Amino acid sequence: MRRSLTALFFTSALLAVSGCSQPKKDLLALPAAYDPQGADLTFNKKNLESFNMMKPQERDDFVKALQDKPGSFRGQAVTEAGNGIAAGVEGSEHGAWETYAHVTEPVLFEITIDYRIFSTEELGRPLGRNLPISFTGTLVDLRYDAEAKPRKLTIQVKADAMELITDKTTPAS
Repeated sequence: MRRSLTALFFTSALLAVSGCSQPKKDLLALPAAYDPQGADLTFNKKNLESFNMMKPQERDDFVKALQDKPGSFRGQAVTEAGNGIAAGVEGSEHGAWETYAHVTEPVLFEITIDYRIFSTEELGRPLGRNLPISFTGTLVDLRYDAEAKPRKLTIQVKADAMELITDKTTPAS
């Protein structure tokens, strides 16, 4: 009896020590698939660097080309808020729901990116706050404050698709 108790004690102590050596997962960390710098997005690090180097007229032409090509915009961001848009209100021509989102860390240098994403209520309503999303759609408007510190991109997109990014999401590359 004494041997079995001693063996049980040492076994439980050994399991407790080995169980503690596993790294703890940060439950608030963004999923690995959330990668606004490296993913195949309209404004990833490489594309934003090219955009940043353009002259103002070249930027205007680039924005016009994106606006003229439906479904060509791809982005990732973290949601802030969402609400319905009544008919006749500014932006309602692009969708019945608007979601505000931002990129958590600057993609290039100190340039921040804020999004106003228009969609149907079915696409936008299920999204909560502070959740990483990916979306595709058509560029509605883009404002680049190159003289501000930090520099800022404010982008409006009419979304065709929006989805949550989870640990099970395949990274876009």
